[in-house]
Amino acid sequence: MKKILIISDGIPGHFNQSKGVALLLANKHSFETRIIDLQFRSLYLRGFITVFSRFLMRFPSSLTAKIVSFLYKKIDTSELDLIIAAGGKTAPYTAALRILNQIPVIQLGSPRGLHSSLFNALVTVKRYYEDSSNIIASITPSLYSPQTCDFAAKEKDLSDHLLFLIGGEGIGYSYKADEWQHLINSIKQLHKATNLPITIVTSRRSDPEVEKKIKTELQDIPLDYSAWFHQGAKNFNLSALLGSAKNIFVTEDSSMMISESISSGKPVTTLFPSGIQSPLRYKAHIQKYLDLNLITRVSIKNFSIKDLKNSSANVQNHLSKLCNQLEESIQWQKD
Repeated sequence: MKKILIISDGIPGHFNQSKGVALLLANKHSFETRIIDLQFRSLYLRGFITVFSRFLMRFPSSLTAKIVSFLYKKIDTSELDLIIAAGGKTAPYTAALRILNQIPVIQLGSPRGLHSSLFNALVTVKRYYEDSSNIIASITPSLYSPQTCDFAAKEKDLSDHLLFLIGGEGIGYSYKADEWQHLINSIKQLHKATNLPITIVTSRRSDPEVEKKIKTELQDIPLDYSAWFHQGAKNFNLSALLGSAKNIFVTEDSSMMISESISSGKPVTTLFPSGIQSPLRYKAHIQKYLDLNLITRVSIKNFSIKDLKNSSANVQNHLSKLCNQLEESIQWQKD
């Protein structure tokens, strides 16, 4: 049985991406996973250590790898078959571990100046390097897949419903008060037209007052499956809700919420506000999902339920392709 180490930087979205890669590989391989938090030698110098380590690993050698490794608390790498990590904070350290221990490394996220060849696979949503080590993921890895979501929905015996994943301010997106009111009114109309229960899941981006307003104004609609972030529903596992949703509507301010929704294989509609000043890279990310027919994109002021084609097969093809590329990069043969 193979042994995988996931190094977490403490950011749930990053950790979930790493876990998602492990779950992809689990379809073909048997392994046990150990998870540790990235720990700096000095907590007070963690900002300096991150920047300095990144600088050193632009000149990779056994010497620079040893220096970088010294700046973090030691990790037992004995008998490991693979290291997986995500985020800019972990990248210099995982690169150093690969040099010093000859352990395959899968790193996720933008390179921040580090070349993809420092890793067996650098998984990104766009191409940074013309090198086979830079693997482009059509769908950002997550905890979810069509199979896991369908299984969870059947296991919990959930009924069909309309799922809304609600975020808020972030990545250049801003929502006006009347846009939230339009959302609420449209949800009421959808419930009346379909007679389907409504599920609302808010997130850390959600304004507490907006969350309260949505819950209050929709109190006459069945909201049994809903999860309210500011009332304690944090790090919520969406598998069953995604698997039982007839349609998924997600505010466009969170790439992770969008990728998780897409990964379910269900019809996904992203809702955008009038105020958008997102970076070009984020706009390109959304456009890629549109080009791949993985989402429909509409204004938060004007949306409705649609008889959208279930994209399970399309999603599974993309996930299988990514898994095959990762296997090749770390030279794992099917168990």
